[in-house]
Amino acid sequence: PSPPARPTERALPRPQFGPDTSGAMAAAVAAPVEPVSIPTALGAREVLDVGVNVLNLQKIENPQASLHQCASKYGAQAVRSVFEKLELKDKVSPFEELNLSDNNIGDEGAQWLLQGLTSTTSTGESVGKNLKVLLMPRARFGTAGMKAMGGVIGASTSLENVILSSNICDAEGVEGEFCAGLAKNKSVKSLCLAACRLGNKGVAHLCDGPLKSHPALGHISLQYNRLEAAAAKSLAQMLAVNQALRFLDICGNSIGTEGALALVEGLKNNKGRLTRIAVAQNEIQLAGAKAFCDFFMSKAGSKIEFMDLRHNAVPYPGMVKLRKELGKPMDGPEGWMLL
Repeated sequence: PSPPARPTERALPRPQFGPDTSGAMAAAVAAPVEPVSIPTALGAREVLDVGVNVLNLQKIENPQASLHQCASKYGAQAVRSVFEKLELKDKVSPFEELNLSDNNIGDEGAQWLLQGLTSTTSTGESVGKNLKVLLMPRARFGTAGMKAMGGVIGASTSLENVILSSNICDAEGVEGEFCAGLAKNKSVKSLCLAACRLGNKGVAHLCDGPLKSHPALGHISLQYNRLEAAAAKSLAQMLAVNQALRFLDICGNSIGTEGALALVEGLKNNKGRLTRIAVAQNEIQLAGAKAFCDFFMSKAGSKIEFMDLRHNAVPYPGMVKLRKELGKPMDGPEGWMLL
């Protein structure tokens, strides 16, 4: 006998709750509030929206693009075009976050940024009054650009987070205008100056000036800046009088045992205001690591919440002994000194 006929399949009607406006809505979302055409370093032009709270120029849209292309897509003229557009509109910048990371901004672009953010509208409002986060690591500026960043910081009453790492400015970059700007500022809470080749002299400029008395700066990163014992001594003197700093990060330098001992004295004089310190990869050796551990376990170091002593040329037997004294004996052949 033939199989029974299958029931006729019917497509269920698509529910309709109103006209299909998904395409129009997508177009509306995509439409820029304040479009501006800017040049790119690759010989093309691109439309950016300068009417948004976050302007992100750290774009890696094509996985086949080289790192060089990604790092040099936007340059000084892009920064200039953005702020010229705002000037024509006589408007305050809406940017709360400005990300220029990994672009060929250079000293010229840093100057345009300083001019744009510190300019005023016809009513006297600061164009950059809304900016809270400035991200410019690896932006290819040097001494002059870092001095311009000091001007930006000094003129701002809203900036809270500033990252300027991996811009080779040497000690001259933070001397003068940068220190003066940071000293004038009252709002920055976190400042990253890693891998700027500041050296002992650059840190001395910072410690003798703005770091002693900045009222809000709670975190500073000075990683990979070729710092030696002299820089640690400058930091120790600063810690003795600083009231706001809570986290000091100097990983990846060479302060050695002498610098470690000086820094521990600075922590003692700090009276517990600093609660987090990172000194990994500083060649402090066993004597330096023991000084930090002794301080950590003492009453004076009771406020320390985090201490990074990793990779400091401490021999294995010494590390085992220190861990035992800390009440954290080693369970295996690992070599961490993270307290």
